[in-house]
Amino acid sequence: MESFRLLSGHKIPAVGLGTWRSGSQATHAVVTAIVEGGYRHIDTVKNEYGDQREVGQGIKRAMHAGLERRDLFTYFLRAERVCPALQNTLKELQLEYLDLYLVHWPFRLREGASKPPKAGDVLDFDMEGVWREMENLAKDNLVRNIGVCNFTVTKLNKLLGFTELIPAVCQMEMHPGWRNDTMLEFCKKNEIHVTAYSPLGSQEGGRDLIHDQTVDRIAKKLNKTPG
Repeated sequence: MESFRLLSGHKIPAVGLGTWRSGSQATHAVVTAIVEGGYRHIDTVKNEYGDQREVGQGIKRAMHAGLERRDLFTYFLRAERVCPALQNTLKELQLEYLDLYLVHWPFRLREGASKPPKAGDVLDFDMEGVWREMENLAKDNLVRNIGVCNFTVTKLNKLLGFTELIPAVCQMEMHPGWRNDTMLEFCKKNEIHVTAYSPLGSQEGGRDLIHDQTVDRIAKKLNKTPG
């Protein structure tokens, strides 16, 4: 599989398996992806996806089938919760370290916030405090690389103003229906690798490319599936 080299020198596979909404099928999906599909890039988030334990079971089963140890995961917490959250993640995934740990969103939610959150539930977060804790995880060799998700250029520029370790990865929604060119160019300029999620579009955002007429027309012309 094609891969990209991060600032740390580590490689990240070009294609990864997202486990959002996998639910009870997460274990089977992970095993199939790793053993049969050759995937070495797995993405999960404890609170958002709710399948972290199932993903860990899938990785363990795949390891029994001869998996080479290269896995990548994502998560987000407030500063005081970063280390305890990682320890819980490592326990559920049955791993000793993570290749990649990401700040999932550049904000925090009020305790007991509804899902989806209301306007008053979204609060500012201690960006520098959180990032310092993330850097400490890397220094302690609990994670090999750290990065961010869903940041804007303004927020990422603010982060770069005080970082000791530059984010290795910026993960964001990006596909033909949502190009995000400004953010992509900003990351390229700062040597931050970009990982695109929802590459087939997002039904929630009204950008479902699988059923897009133009995509369908091109797919038929090339004798390919829309995906």
